Amino acid sequence: MTTPRFQFQPLPGWKLRITEGSRREWILSIDPVEELTVTGEKHDHVPLFREEKWRAGARFSRLIADECSLSHVLAPDSVRIRREDGTRLRNGIDFLVDPVWGAFGRLEDSAFGENDTVDVSYCWTPLRLDSIVRRKDGTIVQKKGRENGATPLPPELAEEEELLCNLFFDRRRGSLADSMIFPFLEPWEAQKHPDETELRLPETLKKLRSGEKVRILAWGDSVTACRFLADPEQRWPRRFQRLLRQRFPTAEIELIELGWGGKAINTFQCEPPDSPWNYQKKVVESGADLVILEFVNDAYLTMKPEFDRIYNRVRDDFQAKGMELLVIVPHFVRPDWMGLTSQKEIESDPRPYVTFLRNWIEENHYACADLSRRFQHLWKEGIPYNTLMRNHINHPDIRGIDLYFQALADLFPER
Repeated sequence: MTTPRFQFQPLPGWKLRITEGSRREWILSIDPVEELTVTGEKHDHVPLFREEKWRAGARFSRLIADECSLSHVLAPDSVRIRREDGTRLRNGIDFLVDPVWGAFGRLEDSAFGENDTVDVSYCWTPLRLDSIVRRKDGTIVQKKGRENGATPLPPELAEEEELLCNLFFDRRRGSLADSMIFPFLEPWEAQKHPDETELRLPETLKKLRSGEKVRILAWGDSVTACRFLADPEQRWPRRFQRLLRQRFPTAEIELIELGWGGKAINTFQCEPPDSPWNYQKKVVESGADLVILEFVNDAYLTMKPEFDRIYNRVRDDFQAKGMELLVIVPHFVRPDWMGLTSQKEIESDPRPYVTFLRNWIEENHYACADLSRRFQHLWKEGIPYNTLMRNHINHPDIRGIDLYFQALADLFPER
């Protein structure tokens, strides 16, 4: 990585100092995200409060993300709840609020029932990703991004505009902070490995080139199922199937999609014989020539003996059936779930599972699409990686799925 041309320093009062070496300096006034007020939001079902993060009870409507809630954006002291007759309910007596996850629930002796309609008011701060750009005439300006729930979108830049950094308004903020500043340091260089694939997937490539039938099993969790995307044809397994059909037009390519949301490999292995998710029938006896394995949910595996027990069973079963394996090292999930304190300056993936998985891949000479390394690089491109998560946790939006598809495409030769 080259030495950055520009340095950025947050100053009091929402100002940003930008320096280029020792020659030039700019002081830019930053327009922050404004807090929004919601009044009269009706809820006709408020369950009891539980210590379960976004599932604490009812979710504030403007904070809802895909299957989750936006965290750290609610102003908890602003929450006001009234019954339909106007009676004000009391925080700590009638209801409780999860201030981080933006959810609220009743207490046992509250003055309203589970199915009583209440009016809720609150303040919150949307997520936004702005760009600081230098224009052709040398001026430096702030361009505002587009609010989009959990996945704020950066602004589109004109051809003559140079991206210097992005500013990530990720929560309620009182001033500009260094953690919000994501300088653009370097672009991503595609990691193409067709020669390695020749060595690690020889039988699959042989069948593709000779025009034979190739059965591919995409086996994984919700990121393989991709049911959070509106268009099923945008799922990475189907896009990968179309790519192979383009590159190997004489081959018959069959795709089996076996993605089970919220589950891990061990879940499949423990399913009974009559289950539609039974490991032996649906995976081992699938007749697949190639299995693409993706389990971000296996990150719970932090002890190597348990990892070896689960994954070596897969290795032995696949070897016995002559199936080839392409392993996806999964993408990053929300920082606190990975033990990260920042989405910047990430030099390695801290998850033990990823370390185990990479070693296992090399020991067994499997093909690999390393999405972890791809997501690890995003901060150098000025992108906070979690802005690609639809649910603010681990479900990539279409941009994240594009990275999955491209990593797979880079593994395979053009013909």
